[in-house]
Amino acid sequence: MEELISTIPCREHQLQDLMDLLGEGDEPLPYSLFVSGSMATGKSLCVSKLLQYLNYKHVFIDCIECYSPKILYEAVVTGLTDQEDVKCDSMWELTNILNGVCVQTFKYKPIVLVFDRAERLRTMDQNMLMAFLRLREFCNLNICTIFVTNLVNENFYFKMGVREPIKLYFPNYTKDELFKIIFLNQKSFVNYLLSSSDACIDGQLKEDLENPELFANFLNAFLSVFYRPCRDLIELQHMARVNFVKYCEPIIKNEIKSTDLTKLWRHIAPILKTSLELLYLRINTSKSVQSPAKENNATLEETTRSYENTLKEELLSTKTFAQSFELPYYAKYLLIAAYLASYNPPKEDKRLFMKNHGKQKKKLQQVRAKAKITEKLNTQLGPKVFTLDRLLAIFYAILEDKIGLTSNLLAQIATLVELKLIAGSKEVDLDVSKYKCIVGYDFIAAVAQTVGFNVRKYLYDFI
Repeated sequence: MEELISTIPCREHQLQDLMDLLGEGDEPLPYSLFVSGSMATGKSLCVSKLLQYLNYKHVFIDCIECYSPKILYEAVVTGLTDQEDVKCDSMWELTNILNGVCVQTFKYKPIVLVFDRAERLRTMDQNMLMAFLRLREFCNLNICTIFVTNLVNENFYFKMGVREPIKLYFPNYTKDELFKIIFLNQKSFVNYLLSSSDACIDGQLKEDLENPELFANFLNAFLSVFYRPCRDLIELQHMARVNFVKYCEPIIKNEIKSTDLTKLWRHIAPILKTSLELLYLRINTSKSVQSPAKENNATLEETTRSYENTLKEELLSTKTFAQSFELPYYAKYLLIAAYLASYNPPKEDKRLFMKNHGKQKKKLQQVRAKAKITEKLNTQLGPKVFTLDRLLAIFYAILEDKIGLTSNLLAQIATLVELKLIAGSKEVDLDVSKYKCIVGYDFIAAVAQTVGFNVRKYLYDFI
């Protein structure tokens, strides 16, 4: 067990809880487990590694790949029987196969079915999730079902009379735990730096770059900026890999010594702030911000121009990324409607989106309010929260096609939330749900350009 814990750092308590629940091979397994937590918290890794360590017969099913009940049933049967071209169309056929073939093969040996991203099961047959919770009662096997998901238990709405699963929660990593996990990959960061650098790196310089203290100082600076807005380990590792190259550029160019932490922080601080704006977009610029090697006016002007050029390149990259963003047609209009709802006052919706809104007299107060300075524009103050019914009202106002309100249309709102283009709840409820658009004007203008829509025409700041 100690060997398993050493391979998965900062998850000792969760591994021990799973070990206590799954027990030894001669003990009966629990009916079902519900493993929840935020993204990139080690849920699937801990479950799969522990099952491999216990040498239990298990089937790991990704509910995104198995998008229909038939495919999911066949994936379960194929994983347990190792037979290909198996047909299984219903839960009744699955239980018959488990009671027939599997009972003879496994008898009372432990069997575990792991459903990763189990929130997708809610959109399938309404009785499927309930059947898997009581699978032990339908077949004469020592079988356990484990549901791994990013949602909390309350989002699944289990019916009365169903045996509820044992709940196990994976909390977010703390700042110290993130530091420890990312620091374990120091060699891969250094190898990426050496492979991406065009300069000739001699022996002494290579030793300086491989110094653990240099990487530790970078991680402290990096997490001090990125820890509050982002707890996703995968995204943090990606952004750290990109910014570590920029952190070491002045060291490679012999402009700053690797031990001069003050100058290195002054060099990397504006770069980290710029990278923070590109979080989750996976945009990497070829040119980076140069550090002030000499404190004179000429060098400062050159650094400022370099920084402005980098921002322009990132802006162009953002537009290119937005235009190539493969969203469905109506999802793009939903995203545009979300932006308009976030940056327009609710009292101006009638004037902006209705043709026959009546004439409006210009009062002196309105004229003065219109003469705003740039800092007080709605598009500069940040997005405001809006309700779901207001989003749908704007969506139907800007959409020329007449379509009905279907479940597929509402599901696209949850997809936009999952893609982190809209902040809010994935659950669609007209009375409760509130959202906020978190993309900028340049991004939304590029998306609107792909569908031939003029966003500026419907923004209150520009009328």
